[in-house]
Amino acid sequence: MKKILLYISIVMVVIMAAGCNSNGENKTQENSKANNSDGEMADELLNGSDEVMAVLDDLQANLENKDENSELIQKTGKDLEENWDEMEKKVEENFPEDYERIEESLYPLISESQKDQGDSAKMKVLVTQTKEKLESFNEKLAKE
Repeated sequence: MKKILLYISIVMVVIMAAGCNSNGENKTQENSKANNSDGEMADELLNGSDEVMAVLDDLQANLENKDENSELIQKTGKDLEENWDEMEKKVEENFPEDYERIEESLYPLISESQKDQGDSAKMKVLVTQTKEKLESFNEKLAKE
């Protein structure tokens, strides 16, 4: 009888030890998966931000062209809006302060660029502000 109780006790201790040990491994795996997904998201946002920066460069070049073409500026403004829309939700959810700061100059820029006769001086200022904010955001993403 004593031997049976001893065996049962040993089996219980082994089962409990095995159960505690596996929980720690699962948490470590979950943490590494979370870190991986954060890194992937940062890479996606960096790529999206680079695309937005490229469109901003195009818009800036169009604005500095002596023969301003309002149709070309409108098209570039539409491209800018589309590229931003692709990453906007992720930025808003994960970086709300950066999102608000970028949008302060980006939305007025998009709005102004889509007018028939937009104010090019105003757009030039907004392009510069938006580029600076995106560059700052890119630096922040690169650190993550």
